[in-house]
Amino acid sequence: MPVLGAALVFVAVLLTTPPGFGAIGAVLFGSPRGATADAAAYAIGAAASLALLALVVLAALTAGVDFARRHGR
Repeated sequence: MPVLGAALVFVAVLLTTPPGFGAIGAVLFGSPRGATADAAAYAIGAAASLALLALVVLAALTAGVDFARRHGR
């Protein structure tokens, strides 16, 4: 569950931040320069950092729910 949520956040950020999914190809396989490189780095960095935050929050929530289910009875 947490990994799926983090992946959805990553995809959502790339869908809404220009240059979108093209940033991944530009950074991995190309040699972007100037404003294109800045935009690609920003999009990937924003998507990765928000996905990491979502992963940590969702992992804590699911651990809390699991703990409550096991020890709540």
